[in-house]
Amino acid sequence: MLSWLKEEFMIRRLLLISLFSSFGLAAWSQTSLEGKITDANTGEALIFANVVLFRNGNLMVGTQTDLDGNYSFSSIDPGTYDVEASYTGFPTQRQTGVVAMAGKSVRLDFKLDAGLILNAIEIVAYKVPLIEQDNTTQGHITTAEQIKNLPVKSVLGIAASTAGVSTIDGGEANIRGSRSNATYYYVDDIRVSSNSLIPTSEIEQLQVITGGIEARYGDVTGGLISITSKGPSSQFAGGVELESSELTDPYGYNLITANLSGPILKNKETNQSILGYRVSAQYKDLKDPDPQAFGGYRATEEALDRIGEDPLSYTNVHQ
Repeated sequence: MLSWLKEEFMIRRLLLISLFSSFGLAAWSQTSLEGKITDANTGEALIFANVVLFRNGNLMVGTQTDLDGNYSFSSIDPGTYDVEASYTGFPTQRQTGVVAMAGKSVRLDFKLDAGLILNAIEIVAYKVPLIEQDNTTQGHITTAEQIKNLPVKSVLGIAASTAGVSTIDGGEANIRGSRSNATYYYVDDIRVSSNSLIPTSEIEQLQVITGGIEARYGDVTGGLISITSKGPSSQFAGGVELESSELTDPYGYNLITANLSGPILKNKETNQSILGYRVSAQYKDLKDPDPQAFGGYRATEEALDRIGEDPLSYTNVHQ
């Protein structure tokens, strides 16, 4: 009986250790934002300063600095944020366009200057560092601003701009020479079976991982493409985009994309959106989906009709 109790205790202990280890691996790979708030004149840390995250004009989450002036946001969604820091006796400072990369930690420090006008908000544009601090994961991350400037309008086209990724005639993606079925696709951390479930206009970030794949994705033999979609905005907004080659070539490429976003429920006191929506649609049409690269000869409709009426006589004449 005693030996059975010891075995039961050991099994439960091992299960708990495995569970905590799994949580540790997941937390290690999460997107985070951290930094320190100090007095610009004295360099002293500002204790219990307020730090707030905004995304698309919506207040997402807030926190306070600790006794050393440090703050941290863990497990945030990848995307572009505005970060606002405030402290009693100091003017509020806002950093705009802060890009949080998927699975990486972003460092953002604030230096508040008491000499500025207290009623004004100092707005500072965020500059993306040229060199990323975390190089354990191999691949590339493409942001929404970069996607706008790309000449391609498909998930695979964007992914193919990463070294180690190839597609043949716009087909499935092959990562580092592996088969296409070894490429996994994720949308907002949910695994999907198709790569064309979301228009490129709705992508906040697209991450291609070719090596150093995190444990949370499981056993990946090739690589993966992870997409983070855009969220709803605090103001009503929408747009329609049309691309066509009808006037420039005979292939008839037409692409129509439309989106609509806005709040459903707002806080009356702060005027911040509590619940919102974002919908989008995309339509693509190709008259000639497989054009020849070097041209070719084709029989006219009249010639095909003549052959169809009397195929035997046509064959005898041209033998």
